[in-house]
Amino acid sequence: MKRSHQIILTGLLTLVFIVWQAPASLIGAVLRQASHDAWDLADAEGTLWNGRGVVTGRRDKDPRQVSLPPLGWKFGGFQNGGLLFQMQAHGQPVGDVQIGWNGWKAQLRGLTVEARDLTPLLPGILNKGEWQGLLSFQQISAQGDRHAMRISQIDMEWLNAATSLMPQGALGSFALKGHSEAAGVSFSITSQDGPLTLAGQGSHSAQQGFQFTGELTDKAGLASQFPGFLGDYLQPTGAPNHYTLRISQLNL
Repeated sequence: MKRSHQIILTGLLTLVFIVWQAPASLIGAVLRQASHDAWDLADAEGTLWNGRGVVTGRRDKDPRQVSLPPLGWKFGGFQNGGLLFQMQAHGQPVGDVQIGWNGWKAQLRGLTVEARDLTPLLPGILNKGEWQGLLSFQQISAQGDRHAMRISQIDMEWLNAATSLMPQGALGSFALKGHSEAAGVSFSITSQDGPLTLAGQGSHSAQQGFQFTGELTDKAGLASQFPGFLGDYLQPTGAPNHYTLRISQLNL
């Protein structure tokens, strides 16, 4: 083999080795760039191809940090012209992430997190609520590129919900479905059981603020405890303990 060919081959093998051994911490750099420093990867171990870490984030200038459950990933081959990574949480498979030249796509399921751990991400007075209960994510679908997330859909349950915003803060359990794009977020919520029966749809954007319209039945007299910013939006329908909850352009 000619010396020039040996040099080229050695260089290619060295490059492959460097890429294969690239540290998992590089994912944190990508997250920071795509989220404008809102999200990061802490406690990164392993490589880009087989590793683990904890996704952390914070809202605006709030000093409180949010930590999601530890996630692991492993290279699973090629799919549709991209790299496929199998994801795990608590030792169980939770979906996959596909990365290609045109961006990335994630399909996750079965993730759980305590509501109090995500409280700092909520806007305005809502992040003072010390929310409780278990958030169970049945499905999370998202896609984007290295600059931003373009579309995301979430199907989740909030089990045994409670808040410190009211003296008797137990609210029950709820099912939520959400969809977000660059313009904002839209969502629907329905109650499963508990002292409040609620069904409605809402949205949040920088231009329109927070908006929500729904029907609420109060089985335990909780409506009188609602904080002022929320209680003012309850409109009795004439039926016992039944209200219309209509919020328009609320700046959270």
